[in-house]
Amino acid sequence: MKKKVYVLCAVILAILAAVVFLKKDEIFQRGNPIPYLNAVVQLSETNPYVAVDEENRIYISKRGDKEALFQMIQDTYGVEFIDQLGSGYLFSDGEKSYIVSSEIYWGRFTVWTLPSRHKDHYYSNEN
Repeated sequence: MKKKVYVLCAVILAILAAVVFLKKDEIFQRGNPIPYLNAVVQLSETNPYVAVDEENRIYISKRGDKEALFQMIQDTYGVEFIDQLGSGYLFSDGEKSYIVSSEIYWGRFTVWTLPSRHKDHYYSNEN
């Protein structure tokens, strides 16, 4: 009986290793997947976006679910959504424009990188 359990465990481990090997580019597309998995399990109707890394302003949401996140950006940054530019979303406070970048993650989620008001993800509207 113990031999069957060991064989079953070995088969499961082999299948898991094969899946990880075959899907490694997708699984590890943003490095360590553990913080993203931790954030994904926290997503819900009442929590449509979750911070993956608050210090670097990285958030995750279900793919296509951006309204609540955009409202938080507008409230926090004092900006207004202007337009989508490919995978970037343009916001402006009237003086400066800010780009929020997005990346599809595992085909079912979107990872958002919010700009810093004091760093490099903005450009002046002055020419």
